[in-house]
Amino acid sequence: MQEEDQAEVSVPGQPSPEEVELGRWMGRREAFGLVAGHCSAAEAQSLRHIREEKLYRGVARNWDEFCSGRLGASRRNVDRYIRLLDEFGTAYFHIAQVAHIGPEEYRAIAESVDDRGVCLDGAVVPLLNHNGGEVAAAVNELLRRVRPQLADADEPTFEPVLRRCQAAARMLAASTAELNPLDKMELAETLVSLRESAAERGVGMVG
Repeated sequence: MQEEDQAEVSVPGQPSPEEVELGRWMGRREAFGLVAGHCSAAEAQSLRHIREEKLYRGVARNWDEFCSGRLGASRRNVDRYIRLLDEFGTAYFHIAQVAHIGPEEYRAIAESVDDRGVCLDGAVVPLLNHNGGEVAAAVNELLRRVRPQLADADEPTFEPVLRRCQAAARMLAASTAELNPLDKMELAETLVSLRESAAERGVGMVG
C-alpha cells in the first residue's frame, strides 16, 4: 500500500503556520511603538516584511484592518515608516530617535551618513546605543552648517505653518462630525506629532 501524502491540517485551537510566522516577526510585543510616534529600524523592517509577505492575512481581512486592529495605528502612519525605511535605510531611525529630527532634516544631511555612522570632518561617529549623545552632537553640527543653505533656497517661514495650525484648530472646534475609532486614532497620532515637533522647538504644551 502506498503511503498517502499528508497535507497540513489546521488543528482547532492551535495557531496556523501563517500566524506562527506573523508572531515571529512581531516578536513578544503586543504592539509596535507607532502611536507614540516612535519606530525602531527593526520594527520598520518587520512591518515591511509582514506587509510584503502578506502575513497579516491569517488574523485580519486586509492590511488596513491589521494596522488599526493589531498595531493600534493607521495604515497611513505604518506605510510612512516603511517608506522612510525604503528611502533612507535603517540609519534614519537611529538618528531620528537620538537627535530628534524628521525626514526633511535627515534628507539635508543624508550624504554625510553611511553604514559606518555619521561622518563629520573626516571622523565617523558610529551608530551605537551607548554614544547617542555624540551622534546627536554630530547631527546638530551638520544641520547648523546646512541651514544657511536651506534658507538661501527660499525655505518657508514659520508664519504659514502657524496659520494652518490655527485654521485646523478652528475647524476641529467647529466640526460636529462624529469621529469613528480610526478617525480618533489618526487625530491622536497627529496631536502626538505636533506635541513632539513643538517640544523640539522649545515650546511646552499643557495637558
